Amino acid sequence: MSPRIIDIAKAAEVSPSAVSLALNNKSGVSDDVRQNILRIAAQMGYKTIPAEPYRVSGNIVIKMLKIAKHGHIVNERHNAFITEYLEGISEGAKKRKHKLEVSFFNAVQIQDIVEAQRGIAADGLIVLGTELNAHELSFFTELSCPIVFIDTYFPMAVFDCVDIDNDDGVFRSVQHLYNCGHRSIGLIRSAYETRNFRMREEGFREALEYFSLPVQEKYIVSVDPTFEKSTEDMNRFLAKHNVLPTAFFCMNDIIAYGCMKALRDHNYRIPEDVSVIGFDDLPSSAITEPPLTTVRVSTHQIGERALERLSDKINGLVQGNPEKILISGTLVVRNSVRII
Repeated sequence: MSPRIIDIAKAAEVSPSAVSLALNNKSGVSDDVRQNILRIAAQMGYKTIPAEPYRVSGNIVIKMLKIAKHGHIVNERHNAFITEYLEGISEGAKKRKHKLEVSFFNAVQIQDIVEAQRGIAADGLIVLGTELNAHELSFFTELSCPIVFIDTYFPMAVFDCVDIDNDDGVFRSVQHLYNCGHRSIGLIRSAYETRNFRMREEGFREALEYFSLPVQEKYIVSVDPTFEKSTEDMNRFLAKHNVLPTAFFCMNDIIAYGCMKALRDHNYRIPEDVSVIGFDDLPSSAITEPPLTTVRVSTHQIGERALERLSDKINGLVQGNPEKILISGTLVVRNSVRII
């Protein structure tokens, strides 16, 4: 049951009319009083707080940390992808009049990155955790400000995480292949493990089981996730295998590009001989030859949701345990998959 206005007024030590003005987003109370009333109302379980006013503050500084630990995944080919995260964060910050700063760390030890934040005047951090593991996330517990990680998700993490729903994206991909008649499906995975890649492989195996398809270990190929090296690794695989599955699911679009180039190098036609699906929907995927069927990640929505969650934490509007927020993507069907 939601608390009464009079109960909120007593807790905030203001008049009931002031509470009514704050809850109904009307003028007549200062921003500081409004935010205090809304904070107390949220803590007391009030359910109809207006969506934006309590998050508006020009005094809050948000900092985004873009971390490339080894650069095999976070690199120049993913700049457009990461830019969409940043646009979502920036849009959310602009709505709330928060100041946003961005720092890029390339091949810097995580402990050093954490240490560098100690003297920075930021009210909260959004961290691109793509290349980080669970142990490395634990270093951030040394910082006292609220932190939200994006593009990664660890069940054991003590932080809020906002990430793509990998299971959903992989299932949609395998379902599309199945509906197109494919019954022999291979996996091109990354030789560099991330949490997202691990979940995609687990999701792939679960999806095959759901459709009663065998997991053919001989068609699970590990490649470097950069374009040039994934092409080399796939070329080596193809040199040893004369028989292929009818389709490959690739961990991300960069790997898919390398897979497609290697297949063409070995005179395989896409999709006539082998179909290919990627994951991410990078801008280049629409203009590959053929255009790549792939999963579009809701990067903008993930970025804005992370900013919203961080802003609420900074303002004391959310309490309790960290949240792991997964946002579904969309399967974009193009011409790299044939109907059998």
